[in-house]
Amino acid sequence: MNFIERKEPIKFEFGEGAVLTGVLTNVERVKVRDSRTDLPKDAVRYAVDEIESGEAVFFFGTHQLNGKLRPSDIGHYVRIVCEGEDRSVSRNGNAMKIFKVYIAGRAPGWATDGTQITNEDIGF
Repeated sequence: MNFIERKEPIKFEFGEGAVLTGVLTNVERVKVRDSRTDLPKDAVRYAVDEIESGEAVFFFGTHQLNGKLRPSDIGHYVRIVCEGEDRSVSRNGNAMKIFKVYIAGRAPGWATDGTQITNEDIGF
């Protein structure tokens, strides 16, 4: 049996024009440190297996991303495009990023409940 090391996803940074294309593999609520107060705050963390590089990446949700991506999208192909920033809307000196989110069909090997099906799950 050949084992392949599974590594922690790396953080994907959305800059203007950045495009992330892959399979959404996880959506989870996490605690992150608020840089203003140094206290924990709730955030949504998304994980994607990137098509081009094959790497697992993650990013934190924004108000806009949280409204466009859903847990029911797990196992589907996604494309997220950062179109730039709206400098008229800012928080703590950071301008709001503008995203377009595209969802396509379910990736092979993903069940309708978002779990992945492997050969070991098939009894023959």
